[in-house]
Amino acid sequence: MLTIYQLTVAIHVMAGALAVCLFWVPVLSRKGGLNHKKFGKIYGSSMHVVALTGIFASVMVLLFNTAVKPELAAVPHLTEVRLKQTYIFAWFLIHLGMLIHCAIFHGNQVLEHKRNRNGLKKPLPLAINGAFAINGLALSAFGLFNSLVLLIVFGALGVVIGVSNLVYIYRKSVSPTAWLREHLGAYLGSGIGAYTAFIVFGGNSLLHASGWVQTALWFAPGVIGSFFIAKLSKKYDPPRKALN
Repeated sequence: MLTIYQLTVAIHVMAGALAVCLFWVPVLSRKGGLNHKKFGKIYGSSMHVVALTGIFASVMVLLFNTAVKPELAAVPHLTEVRLKQTYIFAWFLIHLGMLIHCAIFHGNQVLEHKRNRNGLKKPLPLAINGAFAINGLALSAFGLFNSLVLLIVFGALGVVIGVSNLVYIYRKSVSPTAWLREHLGAYLGSGIGAYTAFIVFGGNSLLHASGWVQTALWFAPGVIGSFFIAKLSKKYDPPRKALN
């Protein structure tokens, strides 16, 4: 069991490193150009691997705890407390994995069905976005009751993204370029998830940050990413009369 867990984490880290490096190529290249399409597909595929391996590894922690993380039992009288903290963090990481998967899935779907949104009105998009929103609501509520700001914010983000995706899918009419806003916003949203995870693990370990500095590092990708999403939305989908 430990070997499966370690192999899953290794694949997760390698795919994550590739995705973090590739992220800026499609973002900065000409939209619709060869590099944008080519590297965008590679980035999307690597992010699917990141999301699925991250969720799988976190579920393994929830199910098998000390069997896959034996260090939790190193100090017997602290095992219970450490397990509780680990379970909460695993839930948060599952949510990040859902964010990445939901974002890439939605970004690909709106591109594929940009001419006719009826192709989006299927059980799978509803299930993925609905599950993400519901998990976000539960995570945010748990964070609120336990004064965990990180869970409150990212849980609320899950609700906003999941509901927003469903609104786009089922809205009666949208602007002709709304699909482009959705596609770019979704892929940038996946980048927020990727860089948040990178900072939580890699950056935090290197910088040994704590307190408000640690919190600022966790929120930085979301703040910066949201700024770029807003800018791109105005550029590629300015306010106009909506069409069917």
